[in-house]
Amino acid sequence: MAGQAQLLTFPLKGLTRSRATSLRTSPAATQDVNPESIADRTTVGVFFRQAARFGQRPLIHHLRGDAWQVETWADMKRDVLAVASGLIDLGVKAGDRVILMSENRLEWLYCDYAIQAAGAITVPIYPNVSADIAKKIAVDSEATAAIVSDATKASRLPTGGPLRVVLFLDKDITAWVSEPPQHMTEINSRLASIQPDDVCSIVYTSGTTGDPKGVELLHRNLVDICRAILKVHPLSETDSTLSFLPYAHVFERINGIFVGLMFGGQTWISRGVDHLTTELAEVQPTIMCSVPRMYEKMHAAVVARVSEATPLRQKLFRWALSVGTRYSHDTTRGPVLRAQHKLADRLVLAALRRRLTGGRLRFFISGGAGLAREVEEFFWAIGVPILNGWGMTETSSGACSNTLNEHRFLTVGKPFPGVELKIAEDGEILVKSPGNMLGYHHNPAATAEILKDGWIYTGDIGVIDADGFLKITDRKKSIFKTAGGKYVAPLQLEFALARDPMIVRSVIIGEGRPYVTALIVPDRASAVRQGLDEAGIKVHLQKTIDGVNANLGNWETIKYFSLLPEDFTEQSGELSLKMDVKRKVVEQHYQEQIESMYTGKSKPS
Repeated sequence: MAGQAQLLTFPLKGLTRSRATSLRTSPAATQDVNPESIADRTTVGVFFRQAARFGQRPLIHHLRGDAWQVETWADMKRDVLAVASGLIDLGVKAGDRVILMSENRLEWLYCDYAIQAAGAITVPIYPNVSADIAKKIAVDSEATAAIVSDATKASRLPTGGPLRVVLFLDKDITAWVSEPPQHMTEINSRLASIQPDDVCSIVYTSGTTGDPKGVELLHRNLVDICRAILKVHPLSETDSTLSFLPYAHVFERINGIFVGLMFGGQTWISRGVDHLTTELAEVQPTIMCSVPRMYEKMHAAVVARVSEATPLRQKLFRWALSVGTRYSHDTTRGPVLRAQHKLADRLVLAALRRRLTGGRLRFFISGGAGLAREVEEFFWAIGVPILNGWGMTETSSGACSNTLNEHRFLTVGKPFPGVELKIAEDGEILVKSPGNMLGYHHNPAATAEILKDGWIYTGDIGVIDADGFLKITDRKKSIFKTAGGKYVAPLQLEFALARDPMIVRSVIIGEGRPYVTALIVPDRASAVRQGLDEAGIKVHLQKTIDGVNANLGNWETIKYFSLLPEDFTEQSGELSLKMDVKRKVVEQHYQEQIESMYTGKSKPS
């Protein structure tokens, strides 16, 4: 049909998979690529140099059925070139935008670099995004092609307009990588033409309000910030990682995958969060990126298991953990503490590390949200450091991080080399970084609002201590004023509530209201395991709230709370693309529950 995106498929031209596989190791397929002709401050310059260096070394491990398969650097290079050749054959030009919409899988990774190797720009879209958002991204980016994993995702994209073709990973892309690349002369020409200041990706982020905005990231943004990261994090080709966060988000795509390419490590692609426990034990990674919620769940699982142990074992666990906590805080570590720690490690901590992380993990990287102190201290106590960091899509993910050598609890560390931080008069954190975006695609007004004189106005509120460690205290737009004229920082209250494993999520309410209340999503599955009914959950949570309130000023204490039946979802519009809570939407959806905490009630003393 004229004007409609065509779904193309490509025949294998008689090649069997065994024949296609043999092409992977044929020097003729890739011999014409000269990495030195590609600018080294580009993502593709980094990739092809590393591929030439490591050759047949394993790069990506991915599951096919129940068996792990290996993609070597040479395999990845050949696949990147094959897909780049296919895109060129379709008429994709340098500077064109190409959508990539799929779950995490090997093909996502080599399609990403193939798009860029063809001189085009990758536009990642979350696989579970709504049709409305997918269409807005496709239209705003003026994408000419899309690569998707299935028909459901293809159906969310618009028909007509600039989008000429939709390709399927299991049909079209599989066909392409079964053959040698056909357009090596053109690929080499395009690779040689790519400059550090060219856009390599447009990553759409909606924040918690408004339509998605396309963050234009340059090749040098990714390369320069990742080189800065590697100056403070001791990573090498002997390291390995288990990758499970979505590739459509900059955190895993840059801090997990691209940093891994730069230090030459190996990556195992997880089947997802439900499989992490098994895969951690099987893969035994040395480093891993995740978000606080995973660490909170791991911590809660240990606490629950210990609560079911005998009194003697509980006492032994608490002693070992207290020793580990003192050991992680004490820089002098006298002979008595060292001896106690050695015994605690032999009796409790080493086995716990193996059960939780596989036993080889050197450190976790945490980002995306605040991390509760007891969770952070728990992992440090058992000998698994969590290095909390901070950044945003507009800064190419990371701007600062704790490190093994410089760490401070409850902070997100110091800025990476080359990154400058300062605090504006109103407390907003400003960032000048080699990772700072070019701007928002087709949105000069929004760009001018956030990017001024080279500084990104992040919207986060924070403080920098005397030693240069940054602490995030709230989001600028989330701070509200009560009817009594008092300002309340809701994120701090929500972080405090999140310390209770029974609380999946909470939203603090109170703007223009006489007092502060809370919407709480309880962990009902955990409550069932503990034998708690709805009344029991409320009694438990009231004790938690009383504990939080004890450390607050009267104007910011939580006076009432309401339990919600289920967690927020992206599909309902309650969560942003990066899974932040959209407060206004939540307040609209749960207006009845909110009003019930105020109507006919007096302000408690």
